[in-house]
Amino acid sequence: MQTTRWSVGAGILGLCLMFACASARSVKPELDLNAMGEPLKDVQAGDSEVVDETIRLIQQKEHAAALVNLTRLTANNPHNAALRVLRGYVLLELGNVTGSLEEARIAEESGSHTGYKCWFLAQVAYVAGDKALCRREIGHVAGSPVYGPKASRLSAALERETN
Repeated sequence: MQTTRWSVGAGILGLCLMFACASARSVKPELDLNAMGEPLKDVQAGDSEVVDETIRLIQQKEHAAALVNLTRLTANNPHNAALRVLRGYVLLELGNVTGSLEEARIAEESGSHTGYKCWFLAQVAYVAGDKALCRREIGHVAGSPVYGPKASRLSAALERETN
């Protein structure tokens, strides 16, 4: 019986350390609503009120409720990159890194090119451990006056981690 307790205790400790290490390395992606302004207005009729409610839920850190809204919104507006970014952000807040990365990729491929979509994808790729994708997206925003300096810091963090 004593051995079982130690094994369970060691397993729990190992999981705690694993999550602590993961959080210590992770970059918390920035949610920039101003950068997504126009696409957030370009939704199906009747969805703009739900978008406003969803943003409020995110600001209040009610991510599970926001995800319910975003699932419906992205079904109604599948090519809206801003909704995909919001959904990716919420999924990351809920601990679903894989889902967040998928949404960030879809957002980056949807609609017109914006630096923010590349920047968001770079940050999520970093958290997900996809170094090649992170480097690629850092390259896309390196010359941006807004995202370039941030990308340089993320690149340095990525290199420190690699070495």
